[in-house]
Amino acid sequence: MTLEELLNFLNSLPEGFKEYGIVNGEVGVAPKENEEDEDDMVYRCDKPIVTLYVDENSKEICFLHQTQEEVKDIAGEAFFGSDDTKEDTKQ
Repeated sequence: MTLEELLNFLNSLPEGFKEYGIVNGEVGVAPKENEEDEDDMVYRCDKPIVTLYVDENSKEICFLHQTQEEVKDIAGEAFFGSDDTKEDTKQ
């Protein structure tokens, strides 16, 4: 998806959607553990988006559910440190 496609989608939403939260969702399948289980289980895990990371080198915008501090703990200070990147943290 490009930013233009996202903007077009967002601009097409009804006015009442403006107060809706935005989450990073993931859907997966947990296979049944044994033959006694009825079926595989489909699950959905949603996490709120708290950070936007813009990487001008790769021309990507990344929506993160971790805070800037959590990302730095995982990936190091250099993750947000390049002059070619910007980030915005919603607190």
